[in-house]
Amino acid sequence: MALRRSHTNDASATELNNAAKTLLANIRFLDVDNPVKTIVITSSIPNEGKSFVAQKLSEAIATSGKTVLLMEGDLRRRTLANRIGIHVRYGLYSILAGSTAASDAIVATHVPNMYFLDAEPNIPNPSDLFNSRRFTTFMASLSKSYDYVVIDTPPVGAFIDAAVLSHMADATFLVVRENFTKRDQIKGAYDQLQKAGGNVTGVIMNYCRHQSSEYYYSYYYKEGDGGSAPSYESTPEPRNNEVPVTTRGSKSYASHIQTPSPSRQRGYMPATKEPSKRRNPYLDPRS
Repeated sequence: MALRRSHTNDASATELNNAAKTLLANIRFLDVDNPVKTIVITSSIPNEGKSFVAQKLSEAIATSGKTVLLMEGDLRRRTLANRIGIHVRYGLYSILAGSTAASDAIVATHVPNMYFLDAEPNIPNPSDLFNSRRFTTFMASLSKSYDYVVIDTPPVGAFIDAAVLSHMADATFLVVRENFTKRDQIKGAYDQLQKAGGNVTGVIMNYCRHQSSEYYYSYYYKEGDGGSAPSYESTPEPRNNEVPVTTRGSKSYASHIQTPSPSRQRGYMPATKEPSKRRNPYLDPRS
């Protein structure tokens, strides 16, 4: 993917990690009284980057100090094992069949606090598997064992697996690739999830493109402490690339994952702190 190639750029990698952390923060504040623990990540059609979003969200959870299990729920097109570089002998089907203990199938990843559960290939009738009583019981046990469970599922428009899983998850997010997915496809996926009783919590925009701002990263990553901060007049205004998220409570938040393409430049990441109240000698004409 274009995003993996961009990891050679420290600023782009930092921007992506910050976007994943922002998404996690929004998820945490969806309902503070009833925290989200089980999360389904899906999309309308293939090639929108849902598996990548599931991986980056899981990494953000793990680096925040919480335990997370990343589960392969796209049983027809398994990609997570190759992405994170882990291959195991047993998976979800072996656990539900009773031939393997969960502790033997769930493995630790290279990220502390992050664990992975793969699925065996060629599992017949995945939707029936997810609809089974054994899987429901298994999900309940995972929710008690880990702070978060993130499930990567097939696109809604291709199979009903995501709709089945969204019904038992605390939150379901629909990944939408910018300038790629059609409005009718998104609406159709949303309607299908709603009819299945899924808790469609929000939308995550992926492959977002926006005007770059060299100010932030040149100041913090190139100039260092000895560099001069540019004037306010030369600082570009941030552009709004955030996507509203419908929440379960009375508040609403916005989330986005920005997936750079090979042609895009480094993006603008808004500062999260208020400007300092102290006089800035670079900006104050009295200095």
